[in-house]
Amino acid sequence: MNKLSAYISMLTIWLCVSHASAQATISADSTKVTTSMFTLDAGYGSQRDTYVSPIAYDGPHFRVAYANMCRNHASRWCRIMEGGVDYELTHNPAGNHTMHALLADFKWAGMRSWSNVPWQKFAVMVGPMAQFRGGVLYNTNNSNNVVSARINVAAGVNAMASYSTTLWKRAITLNYEMSLPVLGAFFSPEYDEAYYEIYVGNRKNLAHFGWWGNRFDITNYLYADYAIGANTVLRIGYRNRVESSNVCHITTRAFSHSLVIGIGCNLFSK
Repeated sequence: MNKLSAYISMLTIWLCVSHASAQATISADSTKVTTSMFTLDAGYGSQRDTYVSPIAYDGPHFRVAYANMCRNHASRWCRIMEGGVDYELTHNPAGNHTMHALLADFKWAGMRSWSNVPWQKFAVMVGPMAQFRGGVLYNTNNSNNVVSARINVAAGVNAMASYSTTLWKRAITLNYEMSLPVLGAFFSPEYDEAYYEIYVGNRKNLAHFGWWGNRFDITNYLYADYAIGANTVLRIGYRNRVESSNVCHITTRAFSHSLVIGIGCNLFSK
């Protein structure tokens, strides 16, 4: 009887160890993690567009965005989709003129992890990215060129570095993400061309091939995701965006610095 009990105990221990090993294998190699995140940015922005004004306008910057990131442990691939809307209420240096900026964007990126052990502690990911960004600048004081339209589509590189650890016995991930458009196309009229002329049929030379010689954009995103529940994640970070172009004797310069706060959830699947 004692031998039978010993055999049963050994079998039970073996089954438990085998089950734990199988679960670990599934977690390490087969689990997909999807993070859905809503974020709000608040900070400082600057806009200079010589089509509507030769000087820069500065003011508060706000952004509302949603991002969905899916990580596949087995294939080491990570897919990101993000869309957002930016608004800036800017003023000239004297403070007596106002310009509104309203821009929307959407980004898709697919990155591969180049770490030796995927998604464990430290990971570096690089891959292609496609981006659309468009909107308007509205100068309330102009009598002629009141609005400047922005339309830009581009393809480039998206890169991310992340480090996972614990803080107060809860998981935290530190991330740095960079989005760098390389080639694309963007809209710009001639310097002295009114939008009414475009409306009545003068639509030549409106689309321009974009490359680093006439357009340069970059977005830097530093943030921490902290687990505040079983699947709930709190995000705190910093976002910096720089956009510039020089074509048809029109120069644009825009940048923003903002604090980011967000709330989201992690969903696990096989």
